Amino acid sequence: MTADASPPTTVALGYLRALFDYLRLHNLEAEVVLDGRRLDFDDREARIPEPEAAALFNRAARLLGDADLGLHVGEQIRPGHYGVLGYVAMACDTLGEALACQQRYQALVLSLPPMRMSPESEGVLLCWQSVPDASYRQLAEFNLSALLSFVRWITGRPLMPLRLDLIYPEPADTREQRRLFGCPLRFNQSEYRLLIPTTWAGLPLIQPDPTMRALMDRLAERQLQQLAPADDPVARARAQIARQLSEGVPELGGVAARLQLSPRSLQRLLQEQGLSYSQLVEAVRRELAERYLAEPGLDLTDLAFLLGYSEQSAFQRAYKRWTGRTPGEYRRQLAGG
Repeated sequence: MTADASPPTTVALGYLRALFDYLRLHNLEAEVVLDGRRLDFDDREARIPEPEAAALFNRAARLLGDADLGLHVGEQIRPGHYGVLGYVAMACDTLGEALACQQRYQALVLSLPPMRMSPESEGVLLCWQSVPDASYRQLAEFNLSALLSFVRWITGRPLMPLRLDLIYPEPADTREQRRLFGCPLRFNQSEYRLLIPTTWAGLPLIQPDPTMRALMDRLAERQLQQLAPADDPVARARAQIARQLSEGVPELGGVAARLQLSPRSLQRLLQEQGLSYSQLVEAVRRELAERYLAEPGLDLTDLAFLLGYSEQSAFQRAYKRWTGRTPGEYRRQLAGG
């Protein structure tokens, strides 16, 4: 999975460590795959560009003679490979909450545009933007296999999705993909999409821990803020807006001042990305709304307040404009109702 976005997509070394843990079990030394490159897997903040991560998977696949290496590595994923993201998801009450955390904190392991969750008539569609590049197949299959394996691990259930869409051409042998995912596959698609039953959202997890969840949430939020590139003022503007929404929508001038920019400079930077300030605020609100709606204990009045709306009705109108559904309808679909 890769995205045509700036700044370049990167992969956390802690997440990539899953590959080298797997290789060690199969008696392939990391040094052979790294081919002279040195990586410090103990550095929790270290990241490498996505193309380099994809190349490591491809080299390992050739050395092991395993055309489905990405799938097999993903099957062995554990919470520690996801870092804080893994622990906060594992401590949730339900799978719906865990998926919302995955959506919110995805950048901590892989800095793609956030996963989108969209209710459909058949279920809930998880989507990732991508560009068609067959050289990323091993890494992409690792990402997808790891997500499904992690879902099975934290629920204790052998869950099967309803459908999987993949961007690359169909391989000559798809037995491993069909075995692992257990659902219809569609190749040569425009993006990666995983269709799951609506009932998954309400499934209880095997190790819920509210205290740990709160602690890990705070840690993940701090790490996410630190991850925003210092030279990406639009990303920092998004973070500023998100932090201030519960106090009302911040003025452009106030956000610009916090970024040590003039209002005109911030407007120009937004225009370069095809955005107005109001569109940026709406994008932040929509992203946070999806996360908050997956929290069943958060009522719509409080949710509207957290998003900077003075009235619940204003939030409901905005959400229906964004999605064609009311917040209540979305929650009922997530709960399988």
